[in-house]
Amino acid sequence: MKFAIFAATLLTGLSTATYANHHAERPSQGYPSAIAEKLGGGVVNAATGWVEIPHTLYAASNQDGPALGLTLGFFKGVVHTLGRSLNGVMDIVTFPIPSKPMINPHFVWENFERETSYNSTWELYNTR
Repeated sequence: MKFAIFAATLLTGLSTATYANHHAERPSQGYPSAIAEKLGGGVVNAATGWVEIPHTLYAASNQDGPALGLTLGFFKGVVHTLGRSLNGVMDIVTFPIPSKPMINPHFVWENFERETSYNSTWELYNTR
């Protein structure tokens, strides 16, 4: 059990360190780079989805006030936790298809002031 926790922590840390600046938009990137970024982002989002609860509590409290932010923000955070985690799992499963992230911000720690949102369209990277 200790090894599994250690391995999960190590994998999350390495993925975070490797793909932290991944969201920088490039006009064109190669196929291997695009799928590596998608896989790494998926692993990070699947592992850190639970951080959406404090993230949404903070963002909702700043936007709507502390009373509403701490009550409604908690439930919104649970929904965003499921959304980010499932989005991460889908990125892991579909990593051979080089698509752009469907979740904004791509990682939960980016732009902590803003609540998470989701894109309504699916876009592929230009890998030529």
